[in-house]
This record gives sequence, structure tokens and C-alpha cells, in this order.
Amino acid sequence: MRRASLPIDLTNFVGRRQELTQLLETLRGSRLVTLTGPGGVGKTRLAKELARRAATEVGGAVFFAELAEVSNPDNVPPAIALAMGVTGDPHRSALDELSEKLQDRRVLLVLDNCEHLSPACGRAASVLLRCAPGLRIVATSREPLGILGELTWSVPPLALPRDSDTATPAGDAVDLFLERARPVLPGFAPSDEELGLIGELCRRLDGMPLAIELAAVRIRSLPLDQILSAEGGIFDVLDRGNRDAPARHQTLRNAIQWSYDLCTPQERLLWQRLSAFSGSFDLQAAKEVSAGGGIGSRDVVRLLGELVEKSVVTLTPSGGGQRYRLLESIRMFGLERCSDVDALRRRHRDHYLRLAEEFERSSMDADQFEVVRHLDGELANFRAALEYSFADPGERLLGLRLAGALWFYWNACGNMRDGCLWLRRGLAVNPEPSPERAKALWVLGWYTMLQGDNADAREHLEECRLIATDIGDDAARIRATQFRGTVEQIDGNLPEALALLEETRRGHETPAGDRTLSVLCAAQIAFVLGLTDRVDEAHRTCDAAVAEGQAHGERWATSWVLWVRGLAYHLGGDTQASIDALRDSIDLKASLSDWMGAATCAEVLAWNFVDTGQPEQAARLMGIGRMLCGAMGGASPLFGTPALVGRRAEFEQRARDAMGAEPFNREFEAGLTMEPLVAVAVALGRESGKPVPVPHEAWDDLLTTREIEISRLVAEGLSNNEIAESLTISRRTVEGHLNRILAKLNLRSRSQVTAWVIRRESLITN
Repeated sequence: MRRASLPIDLTNFVGRRQELTQLLETLRGSRLVTLTGPGGVGKTRLAKELARRAATEVGGAVFFAELAEVSNPDNVPPAIALAMGVTGDPHRSALDELSEKLQDRRVLLVLDNCEHLSPACGRAASVLLRCAPGLRIVATSREPLGILGELTWSVPPLALPRDSDTATPAGDAVDLFLERARPVLPGFAPSDEELGLIGELCRRLDGMPLAIELAAVRIRSLPLDQILSAEGGIFDVLDRGNRDAPARHQTLRNAIQWSYDLCTPQERLLWQRLSAFSGSFDLQAAKEVSAGGGIGSRDVVRLLGELVEKSVVTLTPSGGGQRYRLLESIRMFGLERCSDVDALRRRHRDHYLRLAEEFERSSMDADQFEVVRHLDGELANFRAALEYSFADPGERLLGLRLAGALWFYWNACGNMRDGCLWLRRGLAVNPEPSPERAKALWVLGWYTMLQGDNADAREHLEECRLIATDIGDDAARIRATQFRGTVEQIDGNLPEALALLEETRRGHETPAGDRTLSVLCAAQIAFVLGLTDRVDEAHRTCDAAVAEGQAHGERWATSWVLWVRGLAYHLGGDTQASIDALRDSIDLKASLSDWMGAATCAEVLAWNFVDTGQPEQAARLMGIGRMLCGAMGGASPLFGTPALVGRRAEFEQRARDAMGAEPFNREFEAGLTMEPLVAVAVALGRESGKPVPVPHEAWDDLLTTREIEISRLVAEGLSNNEIAESLTISRRTVEGHLNRILAKLNLRSRSQVTAWVIRRESLITN
């Protein structure tokens, strides 16, 4: 056997510190570790770096067998023997010779690029591992070898900067770009603006090392902003690379083509059809969009599993279930090869239109939470469906229908900016009177009113009324009347507002009515009654509306009734009853991520705290109200209602007088900079600082000990990398734990985990 050796790389290895730490530990306990992942994710480079470190930390000789150029399965053992310097004996098989040479030696063998010969590589590895107890194998492959004792380790893309890191983005992906750009452009010292573009480019490239390296090479001839905005697409920009690299890695297209060539015809067809999805998708969506024309519905399940195994599709846990995703470069490659992209996108749009209308119907009952949770995961697909529809003259009306069907999601989840954007686009390309236009107009009128533009709202609602009357659309007419009533209320025309809302309430009692909007209408009526000093009537109206909402499990409109109840108690001087009602409202709103609604609750809560001599808490709540409302597209937490705006100014001045200007501003700023779920925890009266330690037994019914530990570190504000360093585990392991925490707790974000920890520990401590 020759002396152990590894190929020499001409560039530095960048990042992956936590991955290497975990892999070294894994290699101590597993004799066959297969690094899997899509082409260009960095499997080979990671395997070589792992082998270098293992040579000193684990011990033993290290050999590297490159199998990419081996095309015949029978030639796998001879290729391994050649890499290890084992000379051939014509009377013996290469496996026999290798087994004899290795049986008493301590060796780490790297088998690189096994995917096109995985059965042969698996057989060879199995024989050698049985005969040589001192042998360990690290394989790289786009799919597992599939033998007993194999531990597969999915290589993730490089760590990306956060979306908020626009000025000084951090992460392994950015570090790699800078490391590869400097030899190409000596003295390269990017400005803050250029660093922001680099961060965006790395996100656009999904943190894929090959793509990032190819992009770094291009900055010699193309400015960063042109790389990002290239009309020809990502493949045309990254069409040149290192000529010394294997052909499959000289361009991004070549890397993905290698995977494509290893797929069966049916797998390729499914790959093409899955490319219609943006972001992630679930199994049902994959079946509905992809089945037909050579692929049966049952085939989708099997073929999707094969594409996951081959690292074409990524599987991600979500809310207790599983979702799938194609990296952007893989998705674009699939679209390039699709023979009828227009028909595919139409099927995709039709599926999401059906889904939106199904969930719109479900939003009227106890399924509201499930609606919000599901639609959150589909937002990228809804946007893609709308984009397709509005770009094609023959599909524009269906696009407007889709935009209107999403009204509950956009409002309840504070996505009104997004909603207004799509509604305006849809209305601009659908000028003719229609039920779809009428619906879009009342939704847009409602949203623009909430954003403080009453004149625009009046215009939209009046056009809706005229169209609805002309075409006999009672549902649109009732809703236009309802939100015209709100516009009048905001403008201070309370008698007219009350008359319109009473008319609306009668309309909701007809078949054209809507249960959710009926409860909301009751809240609006009670609100006007409270503003006109008819507080007892307001309470009776609230009581009846809460009973109606709770009878059907309705949350969103009921939360608004509870807000009005809290306001009525405040106006009547019952501070504690007001606080209790407002916190009940916030609990419902937080479950739906209705931050606009939570903002209104925070405002009135603040007034109660001024009344009870707690100006510091009041100042922070006022900041929270402004933050929640502004972040979600609202103009003011109080929608410009004159009586409430004046009241807010009065209570703010009282808090300033009690505290002094500087302390007030400090507390206000603290509220203004909180994340939404943390802000909600504060509004609910729970601690927002570092969690108080509690016994593990209090959490045992929900999370494991490690998950508890990670949850607390998330609540302290640590990033995944910081948590990994603190616990001496890999970032990937942290991400896995965090995904399980989200699934177990039915949460959707780190900020919700933070709020959950704060709430639970506060309850246990109390």
C-alpha cells in the first residue's frame, strides 16, 4: 500500500466549524458515514477537511478514492485499490486483496462521488467493513448507499445572514464569497452597501458553496447589482467557473445536470412539475399539481421519496407534519426542462385558488387557527400564483378572485401591505364590473381605511356598492355598507355610522351574510355605542357577540368584541375589568398573529396603567402599540378615530409628566424595538427579560431536557450558531431540535418560542 494521502486544495476551507465538530464525533461511533446532499453543496470539500482532521484526532492512515470517472460498477473495487496503492494480482479480486491488506490496519477511506454507482459502492463498503475492523469509511453521494450500518449525514447549505442583516451580513456563506472574491479582485474591500448585496446574493443562491464560488469569480467582470438583476437568470450568470474543476462542477448547470442524468424518466418529469412551487409545499399539493400525463397520484408519493433520497428535494418538518422544497437553482433547472410551463403554472394557480377558497370558508368557524397556520406556509405559492395570473391576460380575472379569497388571511395576520399590493394590481388589470371586482373593492376599501386613508377607502367602497347594486351581488353590498359605516365612525359621523352598521347587521342575518363579519359588525356597533356614552348598551351588545362567536369557535372577530369590551370598561372607570378583557383579546389575537389588533389592545392597556400609577409600563405599551401597528401596515393603532386619538394624547402626556421626558422616551423605545411575540408577552403581564430557572419536571410533558435548554437559549436571544457554541453541538443539530420544538408546541417562529418560554416560566414561577 502507498503512503496515505489526500488531494491538495488550492483554496482555503471556509466555515463549517460546527459541522466538522459533529462529524468527528459521529465518526468515532460509526464506521460508515455517508455525506449526502445536492450537487454543489460542498460534500467533497467537507469530506476532505473531515479526513484531514480525523487523521490527527481519530488517528490512522487516510486514503481518498475519486469515483466520478468510474462508469462500470465492476471497476469500483479496482478504483479503490488503485487509490490505496494496492497492486493487482491477476488471480485474485481487488476486494480480496483490499480485505487482506486492511484487516490489521487502522484506515480512514474516503469514497467520493458514489451516487452513480451506489449499489456497487455499497457492496464494496460492506465487504471491506466486515473484513477490516480498523476501517472507517466516509462516502459522499447524492443518495445513501443503502447498506446496514450506514449513517447518512445531510450536508446543509452554508449559514446565511439573517434577512435583517442588510448592512453587515454575517455567516459562512458571506465569508466564502469574500474569501473567493479577493484573489479575483485583489484589494477587494466591499462597502456596507456592497456587503448588503453580497448577503442578498448568498440568500438568492441558497447558501450553496459552488454557486457562491462561481458568483465570486464573476465580480471581476460584473458588478454585484448586475449579477443580482441579470435578465438571463442565475444559470446564464454562473456559466463560467474553474476550468481545473471536474466538468460537473465547472458551472452550476453542469452540477445539477449530473443529478438530473441520474434520475429515471418519471423522476425527471416529477422534478419538472415540482418546479412550479415557490418556497415549500405539502404532499397533497404535489399530488394535485404533478399527477397526470405519465404520473399517477400514487406514483407521486414514491417518486417524491426517491427525489428526497437523491437530494433533489429537501424534506423539512413543519407544525407536526412534513413539507418539501426545491433549492432555487434546482427549481429553475426543472422549469427550464418543462415542455409546457404555462399549463404547469395554470395547474399550480388552480390548486392554490381552490385552497384559498376552501380556507376562506373555514375562516368562518373554529378552524381559524388552522387556516392561519396552513396559509402561512403557502404564502410564497400564493404570490407565485397571483404573479402568473396577472401577467397573463386570459388569467387575470381568476387572479383577482384569488386575491379576494385571501382577505381573511391578510387581515387577521397583519399582511395588509401585501394584500393591498395584490388587490391594486388585480383591479388595475380587471376594470370591468364583476363579482370579483366588487369583492376586491370592499376588501381594499377596508384595508386602506385601516391604513389611515379614508378618502381612498370611500372611493373603493362606493364603487363596490354601485357594482354590487348593478349586478345584484348582495354579499358585496352588505360588506361595502359595513365598512362605509366604519369610515363614517372614524370621521366622527357617529349617527350615520351607527345607521349603516345596523343595516349591515340585518344584512348578515340573510343568506348573503357572513358569520365572522357579523360578529365583527357587532363589535363595530358596540364601539360606536361606547363613543356616544351608551356604555350599558355597548356591554350588552358585546355580551351577545361574544356568546355568538364562542358558540361557533370563532376567534378573530370575537377578539375585536373583547377589545371593545375592554374599551367600554375603561370608559366606565372599571380598570381591572378593562385589563382582563383586553388580555383575553390579546390571547386570541396572538394565536392568529393579528398584530394590528394586538396593537389596539396595547394602547388601551397603556391608558389603564396610567390610571393605576404605572407610567413606565404604560410608556412601554405605547411603544409596543406603535411598533405592532407600523410593522403590519397600519397607520395608527387607533385607526385615526378622533375621540381615541385625543384620548391617547392625553394619557401620553400624563405618563410623560409622571416620569419625565427622557425616561418616557427610553421605555417607549424599548417597546418600539421588541419582537411581536415578546411584546405580546409584556402586554399580557409576563416577564420579558431573561427567563427565571424552573425545575425540568415542569416541562417534561412537552419537551426533552435538551429541547428545554435550547428553548431557554432562544428566549435569551442567542442565534443558532451561538447556541451551538454554548452547548458544543453543531448548528445543524440545533436547527433539528428547534424544528421539533416548533412542531411540538405548534409554533411558527423563534419569537413565538421566546414568548412561550416567557409565558410558561412566568406561570410556573407564579
